[in-house]
Amino acid sequence: MKSFLVIFLYIFCFTQVLWAQNNENDPYNASYEFGAQIGNVLPNQVPGASEIQPQWGLRMGFGIGGAGTIEFTANAGNGEGVKWKQLSVSARMDMAIEELVGIVYIGGDVTNYETLTQEAKSFGGGHVGGGVLSIISRDLWFRLDMKFNINPGTSLFIGGGFTFRFGESGGS
Repeated sequence: MKSFLVIFLYIFCFTQVLWAQNNENDPYNASYEFGAQIGNVLPNQVPGASEIQPQWGLRMGFGIGGAGTIEFTANAGNGEGVKWKQLSVSARMDMAIEELVGIVYIGGDVTNYETLTQEAKSFGGGHVGGGVLSIISRDLWFRLDMKFNINPGTSLFIGGGFTFRFGESGGS
């Protein structure tokens, strides 16, 4: 009887894993997200803006199924006598790599900047970028970015921030 009880408990305890199910919500595959970021813009060939500009911004994204996301970003900054504002829309692709998610994106911008010597001007342009997302908790992620902008001149945004990701977009 004793050996039967030991065998029964062994089978009962160690076969429970067979009934386990995957979590329904995959944190690597969000249907929507929002976050904040800080960083610096390094302008090149931008009239009146030759120094590194501090920036902050807000970001919102919507999963479009698979590994794609449409992302809207608003950045602003004021430093070294330059006021810089930028609105962007991007198509982003996510690639899960172990515990990290690599991101690559491309899109369009509207940039408005003003210096001490010239009035505010607006420019249409484009950008390409990449970065990495690192999971902190189920819904909170840390994001690092590099975004190369074209027009006015060229510039490089290097930044980081926190992103909240929710829901499941239906693929990965």
